[in-house]
Amino acid sequence: MAAQSDFEKRTYNYLRLAMIGVLIMLAVAVWREHRQTASDCWQGSISAYYYTPVHAVFIGTLVTVGVCMIVLKGASTLKDVLLNLGGLLAPVVAFVPTPNAGSCWSKELVSRGAADDIGNNMVAYFWVGSIALLVSLVVGLTAKGSAKWIWKQKLGLGVSVALWLAGIIWFRTSRDSFDNNAHYTAAALLFAAIIGIVVLSALGQRHLPVTGAQEKKAFTRIYGLIAIGMALSLLIGVIFRSSAILWVEIALLGLFLLYWILRTAEQWRAGQETTPDIPAELHKV
Repeated sequence: MAAQSDFEKRTYNYLRLAMIGVLIMLAVAVWREHRQTASDCWQGSISAYYYTPVHAVFIGTLVTVGVCMIVLKGASTLKDVLLNLGGLLAPVVAFVPTPNAGSCWSKELVSRGAADDIGNNMVAYFWVGSIALLVSLVVGLTAKGSAKWIWKQKLGLGVSVALWLAGIIWFRTSRDSFDNNAHYTAAALLFAAIIGIVVLSALGQRHLPVTGAQEKKAFTRIYGLIAIGMALSLLIGVIFRSSAILWVEIALLGLFLLYWILRTAEQWRAGQETTPDIPAELHKV
């Protein structure tokens, strides 16, 4: 049991590290592309780097982040719901590009028609997402004992299903509107979920013990500062609007990356303090 527990804990921790790795990879790709441009310019948003040589890294990062957010278990039901919702939305941000391609690139990509790409990729995503939600529904309704879902988990799944159906209906009934607006809608909701996750950690919701109450309190305070930084970033975005989109996105993603690194460090140390026969207690975000 101890050996199996150690294997599970290491797998879980490495999954957390994967999210850190791909976010850093995206940052490096964007920075390198910026340095390669003749005018040393920036695109208007991180999403606009979809149209630059960052293309593959941008899509791969968002898909990986989405998978990790869904797989990882939240420390509270609400945080778990936010992780799942964010995980559902991240691939949409990747598969439906922003209509604003920008004009700053080291080399313009020769792209196929966006509508064809969106149609193929989103249909595939809707199919696999529908299967995943159906499996989650079956698991939730048939779970017994300590694994039985509470009403908050059922409500969270209901919200996910409703969001999923709304996306399918939007895609099928108003394709032009979907192609032009789904990216912005999914990105806004994704950032809202990310901010919500950080705020819940800042409120000290069900942290695992690390080495003592003082250290736990220190982590919680730092999460509070990160949440305040995110709020200030959003305020700047509201004030300066389109001229600040890129920097607001960089600030939000940078702060989330900092949060994720600190939370992973906290979790890692908590795992060292946890008895090896209770691996389930480690599976919290």
